[in-house]
Amino acid sequence: MNGKPYLLIRKANRSTYSRWCIAMTLAVNLTVAANSQAEVNTASVHAQSGDVSDHGAVIWGRCNDERDARLIAHLSNSPSADEPHTGQRVAGPLAGNATDYTGSIPVTGLKSNQRYYYRIECRNDSEPDGAGPKSPLGTFRTAPDPNTHRPIRFVWIADVGGQGWGRNPELGILDVENERITGGYVIFKVIGKLDPDFAVFAGDMIYADNPIPAEKSVPGGAGAGTWNNNPSKDFTALTLDDYRANWKYNLGDAKYRRFLSRTPIYVQWDDHEVTNNWYPGEVLSFPPYHGMATNELAGRSRQALFEFNPILGKEIFRKFRYGRHLELFLLDERSYRGANPENANPAGIDMLGEHQLAWLEDGLRKSTATWKIISSHDPLSIVTGATNDWDAWGQGSPEVRGREIELGRLLRFIRNEAIKNVVFITADVHFAAAISYNPELAEFKDFLPFWEFAVGPSHAGAFGPGRLDTSFGPAYEFIRAPGLEGLAQNLPPPVMQSFGSMEIDQIGQLTVKIHDITGAVIYRKMITVTDY
Repeated sequence: MNGKPYLLIRKANRSTYSRWCIAMTLAVNLTVAANSQAEVNTASVHAQSGDVSDHGAVIWGRCNDERDARLIAHLSNSPSADEPHTGQRVAGPLAGNATDYTGSIPVTGLKSNQRYYYRIECRNDSEPDGAGPKSPLGTFRTAPDPNTHRPIRFVWIADVGGQGWGRNPELGILDVENERITGGYVIFKVIGKLDPDFAVFAGDMIYADNPIPAEKSVPGGAGAGTWNNNPSKDFTALTLDDYRANWKYNLGDAKYRRFLSRTPIYVQWDDHEVTNNWYPGEVLSFPPYHGMATNELAGRSRQALFEFNPILGKEIFRKFRYGRHLELFLLDERSYRGANPENANPAGIDMLGEHQLAWLEDGLRKSTATWKIISSHDPLSIVTGATNDWDAWGQGSPEVRGREIELGRLLRFIRNEAIKNVVFITADVHFAAAISYNPELAEFKDFLPFWEFAVGPSHAGAFGPGRLDTSFGPAYEFIRAPGLEGLAQNLPPPVMQSFGSMEIDQIGQLTVKIHDITGAVIYRKMITVTDY
């Protein structure tokens, strides 16, 4: 960021915190910052873990020397996982050009609630065991079994590398622990300090439809000057290799890579993994697409997402049990949706589709977890898009229309089945909010009261606020957005960036927190099972 160091101070939600403070300066030592950005690119193997259960996990790797190699996971319950004959060795797929030298290894038969350490080796079949290049040491903890009561902390994150705000080696913050963090995706070092059990990546984890220019002007409300992206990205994704390159751009960031090595993830997608507000069957007439079909682009994007994340199978929607108190439901609100222009249709259109909706209903009905957390990457009532492009569930009308008919079915099912303690987490809108839903205030009244919490962006342009569709009686209990502070839209990091965390204690009480980029808690809500 060119210009003098400055301090930006604005009032936050007045009923919660009277002030919030973000410091952004030139890095004290730009050489150090530049080196921190380059260090990951020298790693010959990348690795991360995800989709953790009480008996297994998925370990992902990439062979950066881009030669055909067998992926081998070396796993141990001590940090000696770099020793080839220590612990468990699991041979994975051949990583080659067909998968851009990536692969995921399912590891099963693990003990529940156990810390494991791992490295990925990329070994040619002609080489002896342990002779291939290996990743830095990674770690994850398996989930507790459904009968185990233990405290849980997880985070959810969204919106990374959007609107041209990419990896800036000069970006700096002073975090809540008074540590100066400089260069690149600084928020991931902040989040990592919470030592979460896992992270939900709630969509828009790449911006395939946004170039990242070498320089970008900063709005006056964020200090003015010039934002410098190093490296830059000068294309909109059209080909499979383009989509892969977007994932590799983020993996080039040292702080992001370290976070992934220490925190298992559950990944979803949203629109920007393909293009803005896309839906199946859409034809994109504008440049650079010139008549391309989103189905074609989505197929390439989906392949890249599965190649570059620790996820197996065919579906993005899935669920995971995490101890006595938590079951996590991850939705896919892109693959099966109806057309955005039809979202005001009184007869209704799909968002989840019949198969996914039935799967969700069945999972909720059978769940014995205290809390059922549903990660809906598109918000339930915040209106997004425009008249011919309503992108989320609602469209601004108090009548239940379009995708809301499907949502009404789900909420009525939850009430009729007496399913308690359902909470929604979301993102997409690039501002932070806590929203309560009250049937007494709603047009559609056949549901139990519940909460929805929105976060983001984590490293992208900040926008908002957005208006609420009133069909299900929503009310903002907390909101932080540029427009409420008299600031411009599309503000870069560190301004109004956020992420969320949830903590469930041993007896099952849930605490929801929204954090700013420094890690400071800007909103907190404690929910007990007796509230429902």
